[in-house]
Amino acid sequence: MNPIEVKGLVVARGTFRLQVPALTVEAGTVVGLVGRNGAGKSTLLEVLAGQLPADGAHIRVCGLDPIRDLVRARQAVGWMTDDMPLFALSVSQHMHAIAPFYPTWDAALAADLLRRFELDPRKHIRDLSKGEHTRVRLALTLAWRPRLVLLDEPATGLDVPNRRQLLAEVLDIVGEGDRTVVISSHQVDDVERICDRVLLLEAGKITADGPPREVAGPGFTLEERLAASRA
Repeated sequence: MNPIEVKGLVVARGTFRLQVPALTVEAGTVVGLVGRNGAGKSTLLEVLAGQLPADGAHIRVCGLDPIRDLVRARQAVGWMTDDMPLFALSVSQHMHAIAPFYPTWDAALAADLLRRFELDPRKHIRDLSKGEHTRVRLALTLAWRPRLVLLDEPATGLDVPNRRQLLAEVLDIVGEGDRTVVISSHQVDDVERICDRVLLLEAGKITADGPPREVAGPGFTLEERLAASRA
């Protein structure tokens, strides 16, 4: 079973249309979504996460319809955005509040994530930096071992060394098993470095799909390829 199967996807938002005739992602793949602002990256992730209906389309995540099988799909798909709500609680209280909603919650992994991400469990959310908020969101998303992980700008608020270290930790954690990751990021160099496959979105359509070097083209980096698409 492929963790992502899409056929006949058309989603309209005002004058914008996301159109994905067909998309399949195999288990264990790390996929990067790149494209200019408004290209459709976040919209595609919202559809896969069951946050946005796509009437008439065939959408399956881990074999489930993300809308009709919403409850079961949310037990299989971890979705993180850079504005995912956080509560007026300590880091540890966040973990304890979320854990009962996920039968696969792994308390040992949660503790390990806090250690890896250098988060003090006693600290209150209001006392954390933006980068630390990002780490908390990632820990909450990964601690229950979802089969499919959707990350929308997962390294917001981090400088280059910390961003790369964090993404390396994420890949190390999700690599334990046959988990699949889809990452949307404006940091194209990160996508090029860590992803097996890249989807280039332009004006709501996937215009290139393949390994990073193949999408970039001979003699170009992925950043240069993306810059050319903006011209």
